[in-house]
Formats: sequence, C-alpha cells, structure tokens
Amino acid sequence: MTVIPYYRCHVTRSSKASASAAAGALLWGTLGPVAALFDTGDRIAAGGIRLAIGALVLLAAAKGRPLKGVWRRADLLPLAGGAVGIAGFQLAYFGAIGSAGVAVSTAVGIGLSPVFTGLWTVVGNRRSPGAGWLLGTALAVGGLCLLALAQGATFSLAGLGLSVLAAAFFSLQAISIQELTKRHDDATALTGICGVGAMLMAPVIAVTATGNLLTWQGMTGVAYLGVVTTGMSYWLFARGIRHIGAAAAVTITLLEPAGAAVIAALFLHEALSPAQWMGIVLIAAAIPIAGRSKKARQTKGTTEVEQRELSPSGVES
Repeated sequence: MTVIPYYRCHVTRSSKASASAAAGALLWGTLGPVAALFDTGDRIAAGGIRLAIGALVLLAAAKGRPLKGVWRRADLLPLAGGAVGIAGFQLAYFGAIGSAGVAVSTAVGIGLSPVFTGLWTVVGNRRSPGAGWLLGTALAVGGLCLLALAQGATFSLAGLGLSVLAAAFFSLQAISIQELTKRHDDATALTGICGVGAMLMAPVIAVTATGNLLTWQGMTGVAYLGVVTTGMSYWLFARGIRHIGAAAAVTITLLEPAGAAVIAALFLHEALSPAQWMGIVLIAAAIPIAGRSKKARQTKGTTEVEQRELSPSGVES
C-alpha cells in the first residue's frame, strides 16, 4: 500500500490554517461597520465590553481550563503584551473610525500591521519571515495604498495617526498570541489575553459608556462584537498563527479591510472609487501567496527527511 508522504498532511494543515485566519479576518471585517453605529464614547466602551464577552466565550470553549491550568512566569510577558495590544487596539481603532471612517481606518490599522509584525519577527527570530510573506505583503500593502489614498478616500491626519497606532497594537497582540500558544491551547491563551485586556479597559468603559448601550440596539451590537468579532474571530486567528506563524497570519488578515470597505460601501454609503476596488482585488490576490509561509516550507522539508528515514522507497507494504 502506498503511503501518502507526511509533508502533504502538513501542507494541508497550512492551507487549513490559512483558511482559518482568513475566516477570522472576514468576521473582523464586520467589526468596523457595526462599531460605526455607536457614538464615539459608546464605541470605545463597546470595545472594552467586547473583550469581556469574548473572554467568557473563549473560557466556555476552553471548558474552564484557563482557570484550572498553570500559568508560568514565562507566560507573564506575552500575556501582558497581548493584553496591552488588544486593549490599545480598541482605543486607537475605534477612535480612528470617528475621524477617518471605517474603510480608511481599517485599511491602515490592519494594513500596516504585517509590516510591524514582519519587522518584529526579523528582530526576534533573526531571520526573514519568507519570500511568500514578502511578496504577499507587498501586494497587499499596494492594494491598501489604493484603498486608503485613492481619490475619494476620507482623509484625516488624526485618524491616520490613530490608525497607525492601531496597527502597532494589532501586531503586538499577534506576536504575543504566537508566543503564548506555544505553551497553551488557543482558547486558553486568548481567554487570558482578552480577560486581562478587559480589565485594562474597565476604567475607560466607566468613563465613556452611556445609557445608549443599555438599549436593545446597543446590547445587540455589543453582544455581536463580543461573540462574533472577538470570541469566534480571535479563536480562528489563533489557529492560523499556530500553524503558519504570526507574520503570515497577520498578512492574511488584510482581507479584513477589504471586507470592511465593501460592507461600508454597501450598507454605510461610503463611496469607493474604481482604484479602491482595484486595491481590494490586490488584497484578495495576496492572501494565498502570504499563506504559503516559510514555516510551512520548513515543516515540509523536515517531514520529507522523516519520511525517507522511515521508508526510503516511500512505499510501505
């Protein structure tokens, strides 16, 4: 009986991880449009509340393991980094939406994050994230430039600054998730990050929240942000990070601004020019390229060696 080479299983796993990260990005694509329905103060408060709801969803998914498991000293730094990253992203991104609009703030806030993540990967690992990441990121950033800067795009210096800050926070949380999931399962790691992030946001929630959040529309919107755009999306994102690395997974999440821009155009009446639509096409084209990460190729090479050692002829009877 012919044995399927082991590396094909890893290639399939990489493809599934890319699809998982892309699915998380599509769910995140609804974050900006839903958040735009809130006033600025309530929007920021909703960002903190969504972390608390997401933590509860992830805690249930982890069947309570985060409360029972052992958290080591080595977990403290990535846990703190992830919490600061995820809380800081709420403040910067939701603040940017009010100044720059959903399409541009999402394009810049998520679009620049692969650059930060790639640079931190180079510094931390002392090696390039890989040719696939470089090419995919180049295409995606080019598409984002068209999406964010083409004629007809909303421009705000304050919104742009907040969006860049959001990108830095987003990449920080991605690197932290990658480090923490080396020792914990995805749901456990994310429960810790979201839970601590929600605690950091508690004073902000107390200051900015209004009674509008207690209306049916407010509660429904916050519940959606917590369950779908936090619990579900971050779990999918973490699955991608575990198998293809933070740099590739973050590049794949560039599908989010494309999705947010389309939703904003269709439902929030934010007009998109032909150049911006071309940018969306470039971002979509970059996803499969970035997903073919260096980490996946290294796994392939390793498993090919393992296969030769176990069965030199590649056939087992």
